Amino acid sequence: MTHRRRDLALAIKSCLDSLAQDAKNNELAELAHFVSLAALAAEEAAQSADPQANLLKALMSGEAGHC
Repeated sequence: MTHRRRDLALAIKSCLDSLAQDAKNNELAELAHFVSLAALAAEEAAQSADPQANLLKALMSGEAGHC
């Protein structure tokens, strides 16, 4: 997956997150849950586009290299 496709997946995730929040705010819990699952799938697609960024993210979130 190219950087363009990663950026598109992130844009879709952002839209889905917004829709999920709107559904939650309007007491549509089942719809909010379904749309949230779709947002997670978009996030996974974006992460698969740049595996090296995931490695750096994992390294930075751990204790490695910190005093």
